[in-house]
Amino acid sequence: MSNSTPPGWYPVPGADGTAGHERWWDGNAWTSDVRPVQGGGGGLADAPTQVSWQTPQQQAPVTPPPAYGYGAPQQGVPGYGAPQQGAPGYGYPAQNQPGYGYPQGGYPPPSPPGRMKPGAVIGIVAGVLVVIGVIAAIALNSGGDTPRADPTPTVTVTTDPSPTASPSRKTSPPPTPTPTPTPTPSLPPVPVVKDTAADTQHSITVPVFQGWDAQTDTTHSTVFLGSGRYTCPGGGSCIRGQFSVEKDTIAGASARAAAEAAMPAYAGAIFTGVTGHTDAGSANTTVAGVSGYAVRWHITTSDGTKGYVLLVAVPAKGGGYVAFEGGVDDAAGAPDPTVLDQILEGIKQDGSASGSGT
Repeated sequence: MSNSTPPGWYPVPGADGTAGHERWWDGNAWTSDVRPVQGGGGGLADAPTQVSWQTPQQQAPVTPPPAYGYGAPQQGVPGYGAPQQGAPGYGYPAQNQPGYGYPQGGYPPPSPPGRMKPGAVIGIVAGVLVVIGVIAAIALNSGGDTPRADPTPTVTVTTDPSPTASPSRKTSPPPTPTPTPTPTPSLPPVPVVKDTAADTQHSITVPVFQGWDAQTDTTHSTVFLGSGRYTCPGGGSCIRGQFSVEKDTIAGASARAAAEAAMPAYAGAIFTGVTGHTDAGSANTTVAGVSGYAVRWHITTSDGTKGYVLLVAVPAKGGGYVAFEGGVDDAAGAPDPTVLDQILEGIKQDGSASGSGT
């Protein structure tokens, strides 16, 4: 640079502010060469001379060279003003700091010019070896061709199609709860017809099922059927089920009115001591193709006996209503109550009969 300070000897301020020594500036940095201040003007100093430190008492009095405060040298002359950054004297220790006022604080001997500290040399060599290793690694990766500074890594994704090479974990489906089976309602037993009983008065036939006995033309009935005969608790003969077609007609404004009016007397006749009843499905019905009405009761008695009672009224040809009656015990060993309706369904018109029909 054009404004750099030329090489030469330059004063070093002492503890009292006066320059007792000079130090050699090589044009770029201070050297370790120091000497007492030489006489003469402010021109360039002569070549550097290695000297040892002397105490102030041993130094010969010399006239200080031009410097700031000594004859006021002109600007641009070495020593003018406070040293600037990069100029001789910049960065010297301040007063009361170690090294201030050479030589009292002791001047740390710098490394000789051109010589580097062993630690620095080792660091540089290690750095060079690292760089060489990186370059060699890049060259090997590129196969000896132009080295790639930033090789792109290749990622290979392997898909194993073989189910036996790497068995996958199978998740078992949640167990299907076993539904609670809904009990199938038991169907009433289908009775087996073993015979038929002819009702000549009403020109019909009545089915006789297995386990049932039939009588015709009794005192009050044209046909009487009985099942499950046993000895009554008070003596005599009792049956678990019965069905009959009455000889006498019953009166009523309608089939329903006639059936409902006749029901209490009939229930009390076949079950002793009836104390109550509930409707068990009274409704319109048909017997041998003729429309009528059926009253169905479930009754209770004073001795705890329970049972089912049926009474059907069907219009008769001569007027009034023919009564079809039946009942079964609500007890073990008794016929199923649906058998009464199955008998009704099995009644047929009998054209060969000489009676007056229903």
